[in-house]
Amino acid sequence: MLRLWRGAPWSRNPLMGGFHRLEIVAVAVTLTFVLLMIPVAAAIGTVYYANSSERAQSERDTRQRVVAVLLEDSRPADPDGDPRIPRASDYATAHWSVDGVEHTGPLQTPAGATAGQEITVWVDADALPTTAPQSGTHAGLDGVALAVTVWFLSAGTAVTVLYVVHRIGLRRRMAQWDREWEAADHRPSR
Repeated sequence: MLRLWRGAPWSRNPLMGGFHRLEIVAVAVTLTFVLLMIPVAAAIGTVYYANSSERAQSERDTRQRVVAVLLEDSRPADPDGDPRIPRASDYATAHWSVDGVEHTGPLQTPAGATAGQEITVWVDADALPTTAPQSGTHAGLDGVALAVTVWFLSAGTAVTVLYVVHRIGLRRRMAQWDREWEAADHRPSR
């Protein structure tokens, strides 16, 4: 502890230059920043989780699974066709019913599906095909991932800045030592 105290920026040691003192302060500030970013990142992740969880609950409340009957064999997606259908999947025209109302339209299908085959699809409140609702677990994992990412990015940035300050200080010290060495070389000998 005594050694750390003597190496502190307020030390009166004449060998410790001003930039070296600045480096010590930069290390302390960086460490404090990195530690303070833990609860900040956790708060950001928590807010994201709450919003994502609320959105997932809304999706679960407004989406439902229905059985659709294919009216034709599935075929690869047409690049100029319906933009709601992914191009990398097969599709076919299908018929489905929601609350007694009949609907017909293109649906994403398994490869090789045939006319008359029944498939299960998710539909939204307007009975249009959509994706499955997000799960609460997925929202939680996204919140944790965001919190960890925020912390790593902020800590990485702080450590990078600290490294740059250290390299500048090292260059300044080396340049000063070179000047002092040159001055020592030009002294008259006895």
